[in-house]
Order: sequence, then C-alpha cells, then structure tokens
Amino acid sequence: MIIYDKIVMELMNMNAQTHYQAGLSNYLLNTKKKNIMVAIEHFSQAVALGHADAHYFLGRFYGLGDGISVDFKKAMEHYEKGESLGSYKCGYALGLMYHSGMGVEKDDHVAKDYFHRNFEGLKLEADANDPISIHILGTYYYYGFYVQRYIFSAIEWFLKSANLGYSDSQYMLGMIYETISHDEKNKDQVIHYYQLAAEQDHPYAEYALGILALEEERYSQAVFYLEKAAVQQYALAAFTLGMYYHEHEPKQPMKAFEWFMVAAKQDHTDAAYYVGLYFQNAKGVEQDLDQAVFWYEKAALKKNRNALYHLAMILIKQEPKDYSSISKLLEEAAKQNHPNAQYNLAVMYHRGDGVEKDIQRALFWYEKASEANLAIAQYNLGMLYFEGSVVPKDEQKAKELWQKAADQGLEAAVKLIYSINNYEKLQKSTWQS
Repeated sequence: MIIYDKIVMELMNMNAQTHYQAGLSNYLLNTKKKNIMVAIEHFSQAVALGHADAHYFLGRFYGLGDGISVDFKKAMEHYEKGESLGSYKCGYALGLMYHSGMGVEKDDHVAKDYFHRNFEGLKLEADANDPISIHILGTYYYYGFYVQRYIFSAIEWFLKSANLGYSDSQYMLGMIYETISHDEKNKDQVIHYYQLAAEQDHPYAEYALGILALEEERYSQAVFYLEKAAVQQYALAAFTLGMYYHEHEPKQPMKAFEWFMVAAKQDHTDAAYYVGLYFQNAKGVEQDLDQAVFWYEKAALKKNRNALYHLAMILIKQEPKDYSSISKLLEEAAKQNHPNAQYNLAVMYHRGDGVEKDIQRALFWYEKASEANLAIAQYNLGMLYFEGSVVPKDEQKAKELWQKAADQGLEAAVKLIYSINNYEKLQKSTWQS
C-alpha cells in the first residue's frame, strides 16, 4: 500500500510538472505560439495537483491583468499559497508587492524580509538551471533587492535565462542595452534581444520595437509591433497607436478613437481624456457631450490636467453655472501648469465670476499663464501694467507683453501694437518737433 501511494504521488507530481511546463511554453519560455488562456489552464491544473511554482504564474496573471482582470487579492492569495508550499518564486513575488505597494500597503521592511529569505532558495534553483529563478536573480541585481545593485551581474543572470529561452530576460537585456547603448554594436544588441522576446509575443518587447520604429519614422513597422502589443491588453501600446493616428493620420480619426477607447477601458488616464475629447468634438464618432463628460471625469479623478480643464469648459457653458465645481476644476488644472486653466481662473478672479473678486490672485494666474506664453494672458497682463491700479504702472512692460501676444497673432494685440507704433512714429516725426 505504501509503495502504491508513492507511485501515485510520483505520477501526480509528474503530471503537475507536465502541466507547469506546458503553461510556460504557452506563455514565456521558448514559446512558438503564445496562448495565455491555454497557459492559465495548464497552470491551474498544475496548481490543482499541488505544484507550488504554478501559483507564481497564476498570481502574476492576476497581478498584471494578463489575460484576466486585475485582482490583487487573488494574486496575493496565490503567492501566499505558493510560498506555503515552498515556492521561493512566490516569496519573491510577495516581496515585490510590498516593495511596490501594489495591492498592499507599501512596506520596504517586509519586502526586504521576503527578498532576503527567498534569495538562497532561488540561487539553488538557478544553479539547477531553472530559467525563471535565474531571471529573478537578475532582477535582484538590477533593482538592488537585498543585494547591492550591480548592472553587470544582472546582465550575466539575464543572459543565462535568455539563452534558455525566457522572454522576460530577453526583453530586459534589450531594455538594458538600449539604456546604455552608445554605438551601433549596442544598438544591434538592443534589436536582437527585443526581437527574440517579440518572437515569443512579449508585449513590452513588441512595444519597444514599435517605439524604435516610430522614432525612425518606419510607420508601417511601428503600427505592426504596436498592434501586436496592444491586442495583448497592453494599454500603453493601444494609447500610443491612438496618438500615432491622432498625430500622423488625421484623416483616420475613427482608428485613433478606437485605440484610445481600447486603452481607456484599461484605465489609461490620458486615453480616457482623448476619448472624451473625441466625443466632444465629434472626431471619429458622433458628438455626445454626456459621453465626453463621462470620460473626462474618469481622467479628471486621476488629476489629468487636460480633462480637468475641458470638463470645466463644458460646465461653464451650462445653465445654471456651477461656479464652485468650475473653479475647483480650473484650480486643479492650473496647479498642474495648464496655461488655459490658469488664464480662465485669472479671469474669474479678475471679474468675480462665481468667486470672490481677488485681483491679486488674478494677477498671480495671469503671470503664470503669461510665462507659459499664452497670448491672451500676456495681453490682459499688459493691460494691468498699463492701467497701474493693481501693479505699479509700467508702460514699457505692458508694451513688451502686448508685443509677445502680437507675435503669436492675437488680433487685439496686433492692432494695439500697430496703433502704438504709428503713434510713436508720429511723435518722432520732424513736423511734430
């Protein structure tokens, strides 16, 4: 009976390991055709059969939102369960969560303890040629977890893991070489390792290749790589595609809108702002101010200055005006150096529109917007210096501000400078002497 139980246990462990390896080969290790859902199924089967390290990858899926919705609680549960079963990888992952504050309150002391107590176990696994543990040791040296940060030790570990076919390490090498590259040889290494990872559909590597192509104006290749990354729920790639169509293909606003929406639905703040903008201006989609407000609000909650400003501009056109909300939105955007918000806030304080009239605060925000080279703010500030009621009268400074506004084509400033120049010419003419 004891022998039979031992055989059953060996078969179960073998089957668990088979599922674990199948999960890896569908995800990050020598992957010919990436399939996250198949990987999740294999890792789940491995977990059901008691495989400790499989919890590391299921936790990673939940932590990154890779193939499934982000759920830090479930990620933590998998990491804790895996560590209790003896997974040093899961112990390391718990350290990462406490180090980053993702899903838990940031605690560097707890993080350091996890990194410390799992280091030797990971080292033993790395010595046994475990590509994931080898990669993790690379991150220890790259980020300085528990050990002294040393980039060349990190590269050594990443090279070992990359040569075993682990795409995370291949990506990291590309990223490191890109950071330190100073010549064409290093650039070749950058491309080499990014491409190795991209061949396994590594989204960060595909995004990196897309950005390199964008910088070199190889637009079709850029779109190719960015799309490959974006369809893997990489919000930054989707947003970058939206920006590409927004800036380089203005005749295809629908494509820009679609990619902005993909990113916005993954809580990309800037993308949410652009979705609102496209709804407001009927670009690539029918105008819908309710939808514009909805997406602006999502971005504004995360302090996106453009969303704060545009939301205020929508509210200011509605009756009755909610001056309290308008001023708060403008104030938040102005604090983030949004010139138009600074100007409009200055106007509100200057006129006392919905707020207590405060010329000094108006002056403050006019100056801020003027420093940002906003023509209308320069014009109004010039008027304050010309009048001399708020600041000491200074006609020369007023003229300088008006000239700056005129140089940007502000019609009122152009006309004013024209009149001043003509008057000064008349004053200097001989028949006036």
